Order: sequence, then structure tokens, then C-alpha cells
Amino acid sequence: VRGFFEREAEQYGLAQKEPVRVDLYDRVDDLPPAYDPSSNVLSRMLWSLRLRWWAWSAGEQEGRVPPDIRVFVLFHDPTLTRQVPHSVGLQKGLLGVVHAFAHRDMIAQNNVVIAHELMHTLGATDKYDPESGQPLFPDGYADPEQDPLHPQEQAEVMAGRRALSNSEWEMAPSLRSVVVGSLTAAEINWMERP
Repeated sequence: VRGFFEREAEQYGLAQKEPVRVDLYDRVDDLPPAYDPSSNVLSRMLWSLRLRWWAWSAGEQEGRVPPDIRVFVLFHDPTLTRQVPHSVGLQKGLLGVVHAFAHRDMIAQNNVVIAHELMHTLGATDKYDPESGQPLFPDGYADPEQDPLHPQEQAEVMAGRRALSNSEWEMAPSLRSVVVGSLTAAEINWMERP
């Protein structure tokens, strides 16, 4: 994940050598409150408060400096779970909860989800249709000026998928095939708004 942020920050001329520092902390045994994407606004607000309280108490580790951003990764056994719950990243509270598959073959795609949710904590918004998962044109495309437009060679990080055609897309296989688009870069203050 660190290499992705360094590579992409360089594309935008950021002078920071390490735009995102990643430190691993000890395992947390308590689970965060479950998120229900179909809940109403009041329920989501209460869930957000409970999540922030949980993250504050679960993330404190003696002898360690508290991190600015906390991203908790919950691993699921792919033999028991076909589809993981929705991952979230919150700018308010600077925290994320990523649901990932605990399998060596899924490490690269898990890292795409981790980077995506981390970008939410920095202020980036989704660039895909929440109902279908389809990357939104133009901001959800890695190269909206590509000719021909499809298939896209890469995915925009906040879409997480690359468009193969107007109606087909696939999950980015790794962070090597993901870029930070200009709107996302503006949202996280890497550049002025286009």
C-alpha cells in the first residue's frame, strides 16, 4: 500500500517522500459494530458514533503512539464466506474497517480495498455506481480520454474496478493496476480542483 501512495503522489508532483506512513499494530480481538448499508440515516449516525468509540478503545496500544488514521482489517475465511460485508472508510474519525479474504491469493485485491478505504478517510468519494458497482464516467475511469475508451487498462482507486466496456467491468487485481484520478487527487488535496 505504501508503494502505491508514493508512486501516485509522485505523479502529482508531491514533494513528500512518504505521503502515507503505514505501521502495523497488534491484533484486536473485539469486533467493530456491524454496518448495515440499508439502514436509515439515524441508524447510520448512531453506528458511526459506536464505531468511533470502538476504534478509540480498541486502537490504543501501550507504548505506541496513537495513529492519525486507523484502518482495521477483518479477515474472513473464503471457504466459509463467499462474499464479505461492505468495507467502510470515514473521514470523520479518520478510520476504516476493511473486510478482506484470508487467503494468500487475495492479498493483492485486499490491498486495493485497503487503499480505497484509506482514501475515504482522507476525503475521497466513491467513483462507482453504488447499485451496480460500475465505474462512473469520467471520474471513475483511470484514463477517460483513452481512445478507444474501452477496455480501460487500469482502474481509478475510488472506482476499484476497470471498465471493460459500457456494461462490463472487473475488480482491479492489484495496486499496480490502480491510479489516483484527478478528481480524487483534488479531494485529498494533492492538487487544485480540475
